[in-house]
Amino acid sequence: MARDGGSRLTAVCFLASYIWLSCSLQRHSLIDQPRLSSFLLLFVSGTIAFIASLFSKWLPGADGRFDSEAILKGMQSSLPHRPRRFYVPCIIFLIVFRLEIVHEVMRDFQCATEGVEAFLPVLLAAHEFFSHRTVQVASDEPEDMWGNPLEDFMKWFMSSPITLLFSTLLFSYGVFMLGNFTSRSTYFCSTLMNQSSFTVLIQWLGVFIDAVILVMLWRVLSWARTTKSRLRTLGGIMILASIGVSSLWLVTRISQNQEIIGHHPFKGIGSLYFFDVSSTALLIATLAISTALWVCDSTALEPTAIATFTSGLLGSISTVLSIGTYQQTSPGEPLVVLTIISIGFIIFTYANNMRWIVVFKRVFLMLLLACIIITSTIFAAVRNKPLDRHPVDDLVYKSRVEADRWLRHATVSTTLKLAVAEYKDRHQGRDPPPNFDKWFEFAQQRKSVVVDRFDQIERDILPFWGMKQHRIREGLEMLEGLPDIGIIKIEDGMVSHNQPINPSQRIVLDEAALMISKFAIHLPTMAIAINLKERPRILVPWDDVHRFTMAGGGKPRFQFIPHRAHKRGEEEPKPAENNPAGTFKATRGSAAQPYVSPKKFRQLEALACPPGSAARGGVHWDVRDFCSSCVRPHSEGQFLQDWEMFLDPCHQPDIFNLHDLHTTPHLYDLHQDLLPLFSRSKTDSFNDILIPLIRPDVEYEPEGLGFDQKKNIVFWQGDAKDSQVITPQSLLGGHRHRLVHLANNASAVDQVSMLLGAQIHGKDKFRYEETRVKEANGPLPFEFSFTNAEACDDTNCQLLQQEFGFKEPAKALENRYVMLLDSADGPPPDLLPTLRSNSVPVLASVFREWYTERLMPWVHFVPVDLRYHALHSTMAYFIGLKNRGLINGRQQLTDGREEDARWIAEQGRKWADKALRKEDMEVYLFRLLLEWGRVIDDNRDNLGFVL
Repeated sequence: MARDGGSRLTAVCFLASYIWLSCSLQRHSLIDQPRLSSFLLLFVSGTIAFIASLFSKWLPGADGRFDSEAILKGMQSSLPHRPRRFYVPCIIFLIVFRLEIVHEVMRDFQCATEGVEAFLPVLLAAHEFFSHRTVQVASDEPEDMWGNPLEDFMKWFMSSPITLLFSTLLFSYGVFMLGNFTSRSTYFCSTLMNQSSFTVLIQWLGVFIDAVILVMLWRVLSWARTTKSRLRTLGGIMILASIGVSSLWLVTRISQNQEIIGHHPFKGIGSLYFFDVSSTALLIATLAISTALWVCDSTALEPTAIATFTSGLLGSISTVLSIGTYQQTSPGEPLVVLTIISIGFIIFTYANNMRWIVVFKRVFLMLLLACIIITSTIFAAVRNKPLDRHPVDDLVYKSRVEADRWLRHATVSTTLKLAVAEYKDRHQGRDPPPNFDKWFEFAQQRKSVVVDRFDQIERDILPFWGMKQHRIREGLEMLEGLPDIGIIKIEDGMVSHNQPINPSQRIVLDEAALMISKFAIHLPTMAIAINLKERPRILVPWDDVHRFTMAGGGKPRFQFIPHRAHKRGEEEPKPAENNPAGTFKATRGSAAQPYVSPKKFRQLEALACPPGSAARGGVHWDVRDFCSSCVRPHSEGQFLQDWEMFLDPCHQPDIFNLHDLHTTPHLYDLHQDLLPLFSRSKTDSFNDILIPLIRPDVEYEPEGLGFDQKKNIVFWQGDAKDSQVITPQSLLGGHRHRLVHLANNASAVDQVSMLLGAQIHGKDKFRYEETRVKEANGPLPFEFSFTNAEACDDTNCQLLQQEFGFKEPAKALENRYVMLLDSADGPPPDLLPTLRSNSVPVLASVFREWYTERLMPWVHFVPVDLRYHALHSTMAYFIGLKNRGLINGRQQLTDGREEDARWIAEQGRKWADKALRKEDMEVYLFRLLLEWGRVIDDNRDNLGFVL
């Protein structure tokens, strides 16, 4: 390979586009519309190939092998067999069929086997083996009868087609083995809904079709006379294949009564999608053109083998670098796989007579691989050391220090003068709102421990400083006409609301009005709109929020890109001129949609993230594999460390597949305009303003049992009626369903990394070990289940019953550890009662409420990542594994840290009684409405409290 500079450039282009494409496809908006995306990519790539043919004289092989004297010199044997006439239509049909297989595998990707594609070079090598033609070289010299037998054997071994097949099988199997080192997501393959054996079968069929396409395309292109004709043939095949895919796409949409063009009123989705189409099509065209030029200069096997080897080498290095962490518990296996891949490929280069590999000489590649193996071995020996301390020990200590620091920062002010100075210091010199002295007196009377730290209020209201006051009032008028919106009016110290028909909604507004009435005399005249549904509704694109925030003189919600500050007096920012949907619409209902599919909802959430963030980069479609890069920013090893960062979805796009909020349709009005709507809870993507509201259906009676009197059980139970809508994605990836499946329905092959203790030289050490999930569940007292007190008549209930079964209802607070999970629409309703109950709250949530910033992980609750990859290790730390059964074939010696669990339960109860009381709700609400009253005032820039 790479006989000259042009051929080497072709190989470089091939390898660069292959690596870039492999990495970029991990997150793409194209996956949500597979047939349309396939049509556009093939059509644009084929067009680019046609355009490239116009410049063929600057490309390698411009003269074509038929224009040389090669055939006249008897070298026609280097050509493949002449293609048949039916090859081109057959290739087109197979490309369309292969893409349909890809779509089918993607539909049940959690059931797919990783690494099957690594055997594509084996099929191509098998083709060369069975079609091998021995070239007879005529010679006038007599045969050497006394040659060295060893040299003869080595010469035969290196030139034998058997060696080629064996070496290809060796390094392909090594690449396939890398799949064993990839941690699996808890998104599960259901025995009820999925057919895993069928998925694996069509995976293998797809690899076979790949081999057939490559061989036939190699023959067609190799017999083309010039590079120009090759590229035109390639472009024609791709364009005709795109027509076939588009025909299937149209038939599918018509048969399903869908719009031919998926029109939607949302901002930004179309531009993001077509940017991905254009950039990916350019990559695919580069890959296809360079492959076409390369295979005509060698065989279809050579570039395929190099691509597979490159994937295996990079994967092996990545696996070696993770040795000693929870992702790679065995130091030896990655080194063995790296060695197998390296040896197999080196033998392959000899068997295939490859003196150059892309731009490297074979001897240089051998030295490079030897250095990589030696370095990896030393690295593995250094990294494979046990931990001296359990990470949770450090997390509990650090969090305790951070909680003390937070409390000191929140209670600086003991006098009004200090409170005013502190406010101005934290708000860039801005004076406090009018009647701030009344609020401070109110907070002192209520014995509020939090006086200075109201960051959530500042974040929620800051974008409205960049919006004109009349626009805020127009937004309120729009909200007044929508269903499930409560309107509270405050005028002359009197509070009233719009009396909703729903009794529970009326109770919520009555309680809110009662709280406001205690300080309404100090508030200006205003009306506020309250979302009476659990799910938030204001989802504004990041670009718009950023403009409003900058105009308001503050910092953006997510600081990913540099900016310059704007003064509040500047003109309100306008949506982009090329975005007609961005114009604010004051007419009722014009900017909202009553139903949003999960797919569109995930795209809208991605637009709420800043440019450059992982979520903005595209949809994370790989539901099968664990996303380590998604958890790394907020984790310390396996354990959740930074709760605030965990609540930000923008660095963890896989979360859009792992929570019912993202996998079920949005059934309420969803707005992309910044509207003044107050809600009980929201995720960091939304722009609702958080307000303290009671929950009429939750009892706040204190639990009488002490921690030691409770059952040593980790408990969660969900009601089937809460699952009003179940989609295939929510059943397999929903946060509640995955938890129950993990504890009760794990398969024999499911594994989890677990931090286990060991005695080494008489000292307690800890080491991550790979453990079967069923075996890890055994010693840990998990009780996770669904319950159903009503008749199971609807389809959703029956589906839950068949997949998970139901158990009798039980009292959660009778157990020491209570798992708290979100509903599909909001945060766990039982968080505050659990905090007050002497049980340990084990919290896995993506929502914020008014008090979220007051709770400290590892101090007031035990945080658990929604992926549940650290659930076993976390609970084993508190409960212990000693005398609880075998794990990995041996008794465990780790004692439980019951005293830490008791301390967290006590701290949570004390803090709830001190900072999460109804009085604290009133103090927060008073402060919130003071700030809001100033923002909506026409003279807000001149309003303020001054001593």
